[in-house]
Amino acid sequence: MVAQSRRAVRNWALWTLTVPAFGLVALVDLLAIGYGVRSFTELPSWHGLDLVFALTVSALISVEGARRVESRRKSGGALHKDLAPAWMIAAALVLHPALAILVAVLLRVWWRVRAGRCIPYRWAFSTAVHVLCVGAAHTTFVGIRDLTGDSGPGLVFAMAAAAFAYMATDTVLCGLAITLIVPGSSRQDAIGSKDELCVDATAATLGCLLAAAALVSPWFALLAIPISLTAQRALLLGQLESEAQTDPKTSLGRVDWWRRRTEEMLRRSRTQREPMAVLLIDIDHFKQVNDRHGHLVGDEALRAVATILRSAIRAKDVIGRFGGEEFVITLPDTDLADASVTADRLRTAVAASPLAAMCAGVLDDPELDPDTFHLTVSIGIAVCPSDGVTVDELLFRADRAMYAAKAAGRDRVRAAADCYPADLARLTLPRPAVQPH
Repeated sequence: MVAQSRRAVRNWALWTLTVPAFGLVALVDLLAIGYGVRSFTELPSWHGLDLVFALTVSALISVEGARRVESRRKSGGALHKDLAPAWMIAAALVLHPALAILVAVLLRVWWRVRAGRCIPYRWAFSTAVHVLCVGAAHTTFVGIRDLTGDSGPGLVFAMAAAAFAYMATDTVLCGLAITLIVPGSSRQDAIGSKDELCVDATAATLGCLLAAAALVSPWFALLAIPISLTAQRALLLGQLESEAQTDPKTSLGRVDWWRRRTEEMLRRSRTQREPMAVLLIDIDHFKQVNDRHGHLVGDEALRAVATILRSAIRAKDVIGRFGGEEFVITLPDTDLADASVTADRLRTAVAASPLAAMCAGVLDDPELDPDTFHLTVSIGIAVCPSDGVTVDELLFRADRAMYAAKAAGRDRVRAAADCYPADLARLTLPRPAVQPH
């Protein structure tokens, strides 16, 4: 038994962390334990257990009722936001810190039981973060209430500030942990997008309202259950809308989404009299990849090229999957010279990337020889207003320029301005209908 326990401890993923990540996790855990011990030591009485019970039961009913919705919302990333903190915020505002910690720990234990398998150190770290968040919220609430008094506006301000302190502490600690534990994490991966921040705002607001109701009667907490369930479903709508606009194979925007964004940027470009470029990109000889290696490798190669292109453009540029093995990029505030530089940089990035390693890392196909498995792209450029003033006109000219690049030998960049009607007429490459790959 002892030997098995030691072996289990050695196998914890905690020991695989880097020194900074390990230090952060250990520090947060120790601070939470210290704060919890001090809070229970200073607990004058166990008065308030009825509110602990009401908040915990209401939270568990809400969590279980929204379980299917939350499993649908989870995207598999390191960061996932839900409305569970609302109940912990309410506990921090109306209970002694020790009892508020009890609510947080009970909810985390229930999550651990229902989640089944999980990484122990991450569960412990997340629980410790919530304990520290409870402490930050309670300290903020008490401090501001002492200054403003228990008047209506003062109490509302104290509650709002406490809820903000809770969410800020959670965002900073979890964001820092994700940055240290998951190499290459972006700021959005660490702290979340606007949608995740909206979830935080909803949880904070619900927590304040729940606390105010609990001050009247502990059992008012039950009335928050239908509100929480409805809010959880509303959060799912945003994700479904995002999924409807995203190509599942490449995680890029679908062509209809790209068109809407480009039309908005085109109107802005005409109003401000600024140039705008459109790039149409086609992977050369992509059919040979599917024929030789199969469609699974082809899908991985398609994803790899999409990742390369997305990482090589600016944040304000808009990229989408046009169809098949084609991609389209809108470059605002970009003239022909800058668009040509960008297109050539994208072409070089794809040609020089280790696609075999990127695909083999997922599929582990021994036939993916780095010396033979590589891809190139042909790119056509059209610029507004010289090549067109509508999305269809720019796409048509960029499409013709892209086929001129293919006719010239592929792995090239061509601008619509350099392709005269006579040159386009000599192109013998057929234009197939766009079909999803």
